[in-house]
Amino acid sequence: MNWQIQVPIPEYSFDLSHSDKVFSVGSCFAHHMANRLLHYKFSCTSNPYGTLFHPIPLLQNLTNALKGSQTDEELFLEREDASFHYSCHSAIWADSKEGLKNKLQDLQFSVAKDIKESKLLILTFGTAFLYQLASSEKAVANCHKQPKSTFTKGLSSPTEIQAAFQSFYVELKKQNPHIQILLTVSPVRHIRDGVHQNNVSKSSLILACEAIKNAFTDVHYFPSYEIVLDELRDYRFYEMDRVHPNEEARTYVWEKFSKALLSKEASDVNKGLDKLFSSINHRAFREESEAHQSFLKKTLDLALRLNEEVDLESEIKELKKRLQ
Repeated sequence: MNWQIQVPIPEYSFDLSHSDKVFSVGSCFAHHMANRLLHYKFSCTSNPYGTLFHPIPLLQNLTNALKGSQTDEELFLEREDASFHYSCHSAIWADSKEGLKNKLQDLQFSVAKDIKESKLLILTFGTAFLYQLASSEKAVANCHKQPKSTFTKGLSSPTEIQAAFQSFYVELKKQNPHIQILLTVSPVRHIRDGVHQNNVSKSSLILACEAIKNAFTDVHYFPSYEIVLDELRDYRFYEMDRVHPNEEARTYVWEKFSKALLSKEASDVNKGLDKLFSSINHRAFREESEAHQSFLKKTLDLALRLNEEVDLESEIKELKKRLQ
């Protein structure tokens, strides 16, 4: 008997090898998937602006980076003796406005450089509820614990999200015409908006992704939201808040992602890395024993072979220290 619905994974027109660069940005789920890529020694830029949930301010940031636009002066704010900017998460801050301005300029330069060099851009959208400054109607990516009266809140339509993506896409393709784009909707539920409102929000994101994907041959969709909601239909796959997918769920999605998007050569390297990391993490009762020293030598040989494919210099250095 079949106890589970299997979400179909598209066949993609490209795959990833360890020599390819990836840029992953958006919700915290984007960060988790990027961490998997980094764990397996891929070159991956992960959420340089911090965690951002709404596609419009996210896409505006990326567009401004590619255009080399000046930092918006109206979006600076001071809180608790620190400077923040409404375009970024509160993890991006400085002791002064001038210091933060310099940091943001460097950040935007780095973002533009990384996007231009990437083969794949992963955009993970979290919510369609957009906050805007009440004084200017400018979109904000993070409210930085400011009073509710500072903002207006509204649900972005799929058409509005498409328009923001279109502006970004035009600029992106001028500077990196060969990049592929992978859209995904975060399975993290925003229940502070209410269960029904969260469903409305996710629906708007899914409709926007579908329209965008259908409009461009180099834009694709990965069903992370559908995998968690339809294949893992049990709260045991969530953290204690029953909102965030737990490690087991994230591993499950990663396995689907890697099977669909990694080249056979990359998958083979990852299998070797799994064996290597497991061996490195093994701690013997007596490190100096002949048997364990022989085990470490074999582990070092494996690391040296894999080092021809990916950078394992730090692991090799550690293993050499443990050999006596």
